[in-house]
Amino acid sequence: MASIKDTRLQIRVDPAKKSLLERAAVAAHLSVSAFVMQAAATRAEEVLAERPSIRLSPDAATAFSEALARPAAVNDRLATALRRERKFSWLD
Repeated sequence: MASIKDTRLQIRVDPAKKSLLERAAVAAHLSVSAFVMQAAATRAEEVLAERPSIRLSPDAATAFSEALARPAAVNDRLATALRRERKFSWLD
């Protein structure tokens, strides 16, 4: 069942980007509108998935905030682990 599209989204693009979108839409066998909507919706879902939200009750939110405010305690086992030579390096 097709959804009813009653809201318009207008964007301005430079000629090079418009040409790029048109070529990609042809390659995907879609209209430019369908291609842009599909690409934008996919990216929107990715962005939102990277930023999960947590809903807490007021009491849970207070407990969470208090836990974040307390400094972490470094025990002997953690201190020892932090002093060991690393077997990996971070890639920048």
